[in-house]
Amino acid sequence: MAQGVVADNWSLQDISSLFSDGLEHDFAGQILLSGEKHYYAPISSAIIQTEALFDFITDLILRDEILVDEKFSYSWDQVSSPLLEAKKLGVVRPYPFLSEPGKIAGPRNKIADLICTTESLRVAHRENVDGWKAHKQPPDPLLSATLWGGAGMCARSYVYEKSYTPHPLRKRLFVNSGFMLPASDALHLVKEFLHDKRITVSKKIYGNDSLYSSYVNIPALPIRVIQDSSSPTQMITTALQMRDEFQQLRDWLKMFQNAMGNEDTDALVKYRKQLDSVSEYIDRKIGYGARSQPVSMEAGMGIFKIATQGNPIESLKNQFGVRATLNKLVFGSFGASALKKYVHMFDEQGSSVGVEIERAFTINV
Repeated sequence: MAQGVVADNWSLQDISSLFSDGLEHDFAGQILLSGEKHYYAPISSAIIQTEALFDFITDLILRDEILVDEKFSYSWDQVSSPLLEAKKLGVVRPYPFLSEPGKIAGPRNKIADLICTTESLRVAHRENVDGWKAHKQPPDPLLSATLWGGAGMCARSYVYEKSYTPHPLRKRLFVNSGFMLPASDALHLVKEFLHDKRITVSKKIYGNDSLYSSYVNIPALPIRVIQDSSSPTQMITTALQMRDEFQQLRDWLKMFQNAMGNEDTDALVKYRKQLDSVSEYIDRKIGYGARSQPVSMEAGMGIFKIATQGNPIESLKNQFGVRATLNKLVFGSFGASALKKYVHMFDEQGSSVGVEIERAFTINV
């Protein structure tokens, strides 16, 4: 089974706009909740564009295919869009999800109910549904696009048994409302694993000073793509070229995903052990170890470095295959220079938008 993902045309529209017009200087509205109320809070549109791009790049490299609803692909499917290269290669594929609308309706309605965790959301959503039925126009279009549209995309994911990468505004609403996507996504699990280990390495190297310690929170693959690109539009070509380099990891993720889908416990334990092996190897490499097993320096050079204490077989395994790929992603650039280059590519160095981007992807550790 192909390791596919359902993506939002809304995300691809924002990415196409980013490439054609640059980073936007206006604000989008993210939906926040307080008590039984919901409200809109401004967030830089440039942050949303950038987050959508980073999610897309990771999917472009590590998914077999990215499925988008063909009914709405017109929003980005333009002659000049760099995304057309991915479509031409079949990596991005419009799919007729709405050819059987009856399959989507039930799950969409249930998911929308689960997202509506406050009374004000329930009332506003009902008004949108009634307004659409009566006039083909919801009273609150942004809420409709975020909540109703997000529920519809989750329903497509559920019905067609594919993972889902939501638009950043939809993702924020899901998180704020307590709605959770299914846990059975191998790539998401590995992304979180890489994120946690990169923070661990960063803290070990740079320390934990509350004033000066920070971590640039960019996934490892977008960093690589930015480093290897000389212009914004080249990033899609670079990501597509990197698919060959990461074919082995993509195949491994596919097998991991199939094991999840089949609830194959033995296989899942095997893949989890491989991640644990990488985790333990990284901890030893940066000087963390079990209390019963002190860490020593590594002997040797190049790919043949093996920890002189610990399990030498596991250390050797971490020099090859998927383990080696994951280690390289953990120990690659943390992203500070890549983020500055990204801002510079859009001629926003020193601008308020440039500052917003750099601050948005920097967290305290």
